[in-house]
Amino acid sequence: MPGRLVHMVALGIVSCIMCSCTLEHMHTRSITISGGRGVPCKTGAGGPDLWTAWRPRLQMNPPLLNLRGGSSDNAVGAGLNPKNVHKTRKMALKAAKASQNETALQRVREGEKALEMGDLVLALEIFEQEIKASSAAVAKPKHHPPPRKPVKAPEVNKDEPTKLHKMRLMLAHPSQNLQAKPIRTGMDLSRNFAQNSNETLQTFLRTFGEQYRTRFPPEPNGFLHIGHAKAMAFNFGQAALAREQGIGGETILRFDDTNPEAEEQVYIDAILEDVAWLGHKPIRVAYTSDYFAQMYDLALQLIDQAQAYTCRCSREEVGKQRAAVRSARQLGLALPEEAKSPFRDTPPEQSRATFEAMRRGEYRDGEVCLRMKGDLASDNPAMWDPILYRVKHHAHPRTGTAWCIYPSYDFSHCIADSIEGITHSCCTLEFASRQAPDGPYYWLLDALGLYKPVTWEYSRCSIVNNVLSKRKLQTLVTGGHVEGWDDPRLLTIAGLRRRGYTPS
Repeated sequence: MPGRLVHMVALGIVSCIMCSCTLEHMHTRSITISGGRGVPCKTGAGGPDLWTAWRPRLQMNPPLLNLRGGSSDNAVGAGLNPKNVHKTRKMALKAAKASQNETALQRVREGEKALEMGDLVLALEIFEQEIKASSAAVAKPKHHPPPRKPVKAPEVNKDEPTKLHKMRLMLAHPSQNLQAKPIRTGMDLSRNFAQNSNETLQTFLRTFGEQYRTRFPPEPNGFLHIGHAKAMAFNFGQAALAREQGIGGETILRFDDTNPEAEEQVYIDAILEDVAWLGHKPIRVAYTSDYFAQMYDLALQLIDQAQAYTCRCSREEVGKQRAAVRSARQLGLALPEEAKSPFRDTPPEQSRATFEAMRRGEYRDGEVCLRMKGDLASDNPAMWDPILYRVKHHAHPRTGTAWCIYPSYDFSHCIADSIEGITHSCCTLEFASRQAPDGPYYWLLDALGLYKPVTWEYSRCSIVNNVLSKRKLQTLVTGGHVEGWDDPRLLTIAGLRRRGYTPS
């Protein structure tokens, strides 16, 4: 017991000496205590001579060049690990061969002989010396490029506000709108419905003037997000640039309120607040529901022209018909009968009577709809008889129960643009096929004899690791996963405002 206590005291004293050593007078020794592992100890000049005091308990080993995790279990190697020495030999041999120096190779052979004799310390010393010498011989001098001349910073006018970006006017002048949409390569010219006659264009310019008129048409089924901020920046921004150039420009804020199931007054109020907070000033606020009566009359006109028909197919049946058209086109076959609605050739008089009965509320939701009699041979899938009207017995935020049939986006979008005198209708790219020269946007305006605005698409705003889809945001809000539409974790405009972002 006393022997073990002395042992522990000795270790404590050695540790204290190690902590109090000065960096200027250090040298390393290996101490083996009673047959234990080699312990490096750093001593400084002027310290107590513990080596003499504890010689009966401490067995001194000679100084080593590099222990590399060695162990005193190998008496010949003085605490060295033979595996590490062999590894160093391989490195030295590789470095010597790279230097192509015969003397270096001869020195490595001498180290290998020392290794065979069991002198690990000498072998390790030779190998490390040759690694350093050979590496220095093959090392390439570092290339230091000439110092660069300092660049003088441009002078900044502190009185002028900093502009993060400068948008340019990218939309053509309204007086040039004879071909409202460029014809894509390979398109059948007989299906080009995007042409305005000169007479139609001149009548439009006399009625609405030659100024730019854009619109921002949000659907009031949720709060606006950062993608809507991008759309506003473009639509309001293009009109503002036209004003700056003296041409004149204005933007209409139009609520696309054609789906009463998902729309609420609280969303309308939130959208108005967000638009105002961002600093945009629409020339007026409009609603698609303002034109319900006109759209109903235009739908009757299409029916009378045999360009629309009432259809009793379910949503699943309509999907199968479109799939049959797509399959026949891919295989180069004639359209099978199942690709066409069985009601497609209904006489106009019968379709009109059914549509009027829809208006009076004589059909249940989803029981019957009005479809466009498009072109099933077209290579544009948007022309394969899209739905124009459907039955929805839901109270509308503005019109109440005055209507129980509501137009689809395909029908209402183009007509509202033409009625309001929009010169440039700008949307995201998912609407490109609908707004193509051979798409339903221009087909409907052509069939109804209405003015055709320019349509222009830009990319959607997408931010990684974030949710921007209104449908998905609605799920987060209604599911209680977030505090509300203005939760700071969401990229809604209200949420970003709560984070502390400014309108700019």
